[in-house]
Amino acid sequence: MQNKKWRVLIVDDEFRIGRLIKKLIHWDEFALECVDVVDNGGTAFEIIQSVRCPDVVITDIRMPKINGLELIAMTREIHKNMKFVVISGYKEFEYAHQALQYGVEDYLLKPVNEEELNRVLKKISDELTAQWRSEREHQILKETISESRHIIKRDFLKNIIETEEPEEVDDRVEFQGEIYRGMDIKLDYVDYNKKDKKQDKLTITRIEEIVERILKVDTEEVLLCEKENLHIYCLFNYDFSKKKNIKNSINDILIEIKDYLMGFEQYEVSIGIGMERKEFAEIRFSIKEAHRAVGNRIKQGVGRVIYAETIHPGTGEEEYLTEEEKDWIRGSIESYSVDKLDQCINLMYSNYIIQDDQDCSVCYDMAEELVNYFFSQVQEQEENERERKETLSNCQHCYTISALKKVLKNNLGKFVEESKEAAEAESVKPIRQAQKYMEEHYNEKIVLEDLAEIVGLNPVYFSVLFKKETGINVSAYLLNVRMEKAKEFLCNTNETIEAIGDRVGYKDSRYFSQTFAKQVGVKPALYRKLHS
Repeated sequence: MQNKKWRVLIVDDEFRIGRLIKKLIHWDEFALECVDVVDNGGTAFEIIQSVRCPDVVITDIRMPKINGLELIAMTREIHKNMKFVVISGYKEFEYAHQALQYGVEDYLLKPVNEEELNRVLKKISDELTAQWRSEREHQILKETISESRHIIKRDFLKNIIETEEPEEVDDRVEFQGEIYRGMDIKLDYVDYNKKDKKQDKLTITRIEEIVERILKVDTEEVLLCEKENLHIYCLFNYDFSKKKNIKNSINDILIEIKDYLMGFEQYEVSIGIGMERKEFAEIRFSIKEAHRAVGNRIKQGVGRVIYAETIHPGTGEEEYLTEEEKDWIRGSIESYSVDKLDQCINLMYSNYIIQDDQDCSVCYDMAEELVNYFFSQVQEQEENERERKETLSNCQHCYTISALKKVLKNNLGKFVEESKEAAEAESVKPIRQAQKYMEEHYNEKIVLEDLAEIVGLNPVYFSVLFKKETGINVSAYLLNVRMEKAKEFLCNTNETIEAIGDRVGYKDSRYFSQTFAKQVGVKPALYRKLHS
């Protein structure tokens, strides 16, 4: 623990002496810092009452208006524990006696002895530091005990949620009630593109305060913990006699949370309630039931309490994608077909839109399996992993089936389109490379086989690919490049026709002129004349 610096105010009606005292003090050695040096008690008292209030005051006795003893008496009324060191040129016992009655730390005579002054200040600094450390340690201990209790309860609930096998009861968490029950409070973003992590944290803290305050009236124990995607889990324990009160309390929790969230207009809230359990080993089942219940908001709607006993039992399936659907997904990726992917998603969710007697929480499980399978079929990249996690998170904030389908179609469809664009860009990359080479080496001898070797493709395949992308063959493209360069030289230089022909790859000037005339429509000399 680092030492605190103690602030010192020096008061002497002879300002020169006050400055001298400041020079004598070993400031850094005793963790001291100077607030000010003033020459009267009035100014000193103003500083004592301000935000610059010192911890230690070194003051002279004899001063005009407010003397040192009066300054001490006035200060004691507002700061009983402020430390005073009195310095005086008067040796009369009455001053020393009077000062000591006010509880000053020491009484020093002028001229001030450096060693004696620093001895007194060291003693004061050590006392202040010891007191400060003791108070800090006591406060930290209180905070640690409180935080430890909170962590124990939170981690205990997290362990129940995340562990399949029940653990033994932690004897630091009391369970006196007869009934255990789980609750899952789910916040969904109205627009998941406008996430605000700071606001999320504040909102979750406020909701936990609401839940704990309302439930503690009729429960024996309330445990709370936050999980990803704005799930707030709660485990509470109560007696049979409180069953009716608990149901009312749950409704009150929903009402108060909705009232609080009205100020933001960025969240929807739903609450899932697990079944009552009498055995500790069954706690985890009630928590899972609460999670399954709140998942049914996707069909029943948000802003309500959903009880697990009202939900149609699930099938217990571990896999939701059929082999046919997996084939569709692979096919959409391989053929870059967004339409095929959309059809697959529509097919997967069709029954849940039509039928009501189903556990619709599986819609989220289906989305998770679909997203994970989709990304397992594409090349592993860090960016793809971020996209996968972002898509899964967005799915968890959808509270209608249509919104969930839209997220899947948009995110996965966008990935398919981007993959198609990347593949197309990759296929034209050798063509761009060949074009660049011809534009830089047009004056050299260039043949198809040489270009194919440069870009690393078979000459026949390269020729077909080049014509497909540019609409003309390699020789025609090279001819165009050379003629454009010739035009440029004819207009911008005074070089001879023969020299220009040579510059663009034609050693025979006559052949150059014939080729130019055939390609452009006029001979080089006339072209120059027309464009000069």
